[in-house]
Amino acid sequence: MRPRRWLGLAAGGALLGALSLVAAPAVADWTDSAPVSGTTITAATVPAPVLSCGGLSLGSVQLSWPAVPGAAGYTVTFVDSTGTATASYETTGTTFAATSSALIASGTARVRARVSYGGGATTWVSGSSNVRSYSAVAGLLGVCS
Repeated sequence: MRPRRWLGLAAGGALLGALSLVAAPAVADWTDSAPVSGTTITAATVPAPVLSCGGLSLGSVQLSWPAVPGAAGYTVTFVDSTGTATASYETTGTTFAATSSALIASGTARVRARVSYGGGATTWVSGSSNVRSYSAVAGLLGVCS
């Protein structure tokens, strides 16, 4: 191949490559803008509730936890001895009484907080609380520890 022909092919290829870069569409994955100031950026987290047991009760297991700041509600989950979630309840309060008819004979309970941001457009969920064990003795007496 002659040097001139090779030079012409190389120049044509370079021109074609440059045109394809110019013709590529612009992609804007992040289009929201927000002013940023300061020297550190931190992410918000939702603190996990601290689950406590209520006293002995007839026909239910009593649970409570202090309010998590900004929480719109809580999810209380009961898990059997095999690790399978058996029931999950939504509540807006900081106490919960699970009736023995809704529970298996024994297992564990935990709670998570839900916090909404942006007028409810985004909901964040906390990690699980500490775990509490419970028993529904003879379907009548609720015991929690």
